[in-house]
Amino acid sequence: MADSRDDEQLAGRLVAVAALGLVLIVPPLLAQFDREELAFGVPLLWAYLYIVWAVVIGLVAVIGGRSK
Repeated sequence: MADSRDDEQLAGRLVAVAALGLVLIVPPLLAQFDREELAFGVPLLWAYLYIVWAVVIGLVAVIGGRSK
């Protein structure tokens, strides 16, 4: 019984991370970063996308690491 509850919590957290990732890459938000400026030597939009990608992967790794 406890395993099923843990699986539900894990699935819920992973869905929340996926939803966060989706919200962070919707076009209206991406338009805010579509500029000529550079960040870390790359265009701001690309830097933003890679940072979002790394954060989502990091969150999945943390959540997966806590599971049994």
